[in-house]
Amino acid sequence: MNQRHFSCGELMKRINDMIEKQGNSKLQSYGITVSQFKMLVALHLIPDGAATLKELEKYFGVAQSTAAGIASRLEKKKLVSYFSDSEDKRVKHIQLTESGICICENVRECLVETERHLLSGLTPEEEAKLHDLLQKVYDTMDS
Repeated sequence: MNQRHFSCGELMKRINDMIEKQGNSKLQSYGITVSQFKMLVALHLIPDGAATLKELEKYFGVAQSTAAGIASRLEKKKLVSYFSDSEDKRVKHIQLTESGICICENVRECLVETERHLLSGLTPEEEAKLHDLLQKVYDTMDS
């Protein structure tokens, strides 16, 4: 097909779709998806490796059912575990298991390589400018 000129929004969506497709392909050998890996990484970045479902839902900007579904699939794969809050038994915390931590550490470089490839056509200055512009767009949409 001939190269077409897409709107900025369409380009961002198409780039995101390609990143997700490549990421899912690379993560297939680990038996997880990009969405599941993102949740593992989010938990990995928290000092004690645990968060409530509500916190994850807010962090990812998704419905509770979506966050719960991802967490449930990760629990079935023994990558996270649930535990109740000591003060309020209705509140469930999700915590990385040792297997979840291992996946975060093993897969990280694989996804860093995907981003390197994504930006390989840019100079360091262009990469910095792109990052600044994308951050500005994100901040505008988030406010």
